[in-house]
Amino acid sequence: MSDPDRSLAAAVIVGAGRGTRFGAADKVMAPLAGRPLLAYSLDAAEQAEAVGAIVVVTAEHCVGAVADLIGSGSWSKIVATVTGGDRRQDSVWAGLAAMPSGASHVAVHDAARPLVTSSLFDACIAAARRFGAAIAAAPVADTLKRVVDGRVVATVSRRDLWAAQTPQAFRLELLMNAFASAAATGLEVTDEASLLEAMGIEVAIVPSSRANLKITHPEDLAVAEAVMRAGTSGRRAS
Repeated sequence: MSDPDRSLAAAVIVGAGRGTRFGAADKVMAPLAGRPLLAYSLDAAEQAEAVGAIVVVTAEHCVGAVADLIGSGSWSKIVATVTGGDRRQDSVWAGLAAMPSGASHVAVHDAARPLVTSSLFDACIAAARRFGAAIAAAPVADTLKRVVDGRVVATVSRRDLWAAQTPQAFRLELLMNAFASAAATGLEVTDEASLLEAMGIEVAIVPSSRANLKITHPEDLAVAEAVMRAGTSGRRAS
């Protein structure tokens, strides 16, 4: 019988969005401290001990630029680059379809979170091996308001509230079943954990730092670069 702790885990790095809020369709190639955004997530996945293979999902308009980046780098774990779809779950599904045979677990990560660390990949995959599903998340720190028609109608307690991040790691069979269920019911979600939640499957939390921020608007690049300079992201130089 194979050791589940040594079974293959793959990382699917998703960068197939339209970059609407960012104001540029090729957000994954935007420069951060002199390197394309996508390069940082590839670094972290490459350096993660638990990751044995990497699949990159990119938008059709970025295929050439991403191919050039990968060709100029030294990411030995990349096994495939595929084109994503209109929705996030279509893009993730395309990545799952390109995973190597024998993979038992998968960690899905947004290329728009460049300050992810290899240790966070490892921690999420370890938790997924134990619980079946696990996501990186950070406790909500802001005071939350419910707003209707531009007016505050209530303050929402932040007790027990966590902000979901990526990586999100799963036993592959569980995630594939969740995708099949979503396809059958027409369910649309903004993260993979929601697919499992809809099936009543518990998802574990791996505590993360707010430094694992998502690049959504152009000004977020300056914030990420400041975090990198401060050394608070815990990233390892590559």
